[in-house]
Amino acid sequence: MASSIATVLSEIIGAIFPPNEPLTKHNARQFEPSKEICEKDEILIAMLNSESHEHVPYCVCDPDKMDMPIIFSSDGFCEFTGYTHHEIEGRNCRFLQGEGTQQAQVDKIRKAIKDQVSTCVNLLNYRKDGSSFVNEFFLSPLRDSNNKVIYFIGVQCPVDKLGPGQMPSNVGWVYTQGSHE
Repeated sequence: MASSIATVLSEIIGAIFPPNEPLTKHNARQFEPSKEICEKDEILIAMLNSESHEHVPYCVCDPDKMDMPIIFSSDGFCEFTGYTHHEIEGRNCRFLQGEGTQQAQVDKIRKAIKDQVSTCVNLLNYRKDGSSFVNEFFLSPLRDSNNKVIYFIGVQCPVDKLGPGQMPSNVGWVYTQGSHE
């Protein structure tokens, strides 16, 4: 059953985020957890590492490290923000914030991290070149087999405007389905 869910999700994601230039799985950068993750979260990572997901903007942060830095950024994350992997990894995600980023949305992210739960916010962030972008940002804890949070994953989905009500129409909403309850 798990593989059929992953297959369906993979097809949905592929339809929403078609690759600009076809990449083969071995050419795309993949997240390889250094910590053991639970089966449900392994399925999510396997889906994001599969072919046709190279352009999905996501990153993984380690809550066990000081200031919870990004330890992995997807090729899609780099394409979306304009930063290189080297410029992203080792930094906290807040480097994408700027004067137009709403503090209430940032506070919602902080609360979700503190409470170790999933959340989604609609954010105005900034690319390396200074241009702004709006994204529906989905944050979810990744857990080990003992239900301990070992990573947080963030998926950025480009949207046209700031504001609620966009979740079912974009790919990140799919990633949060079946969240840890």
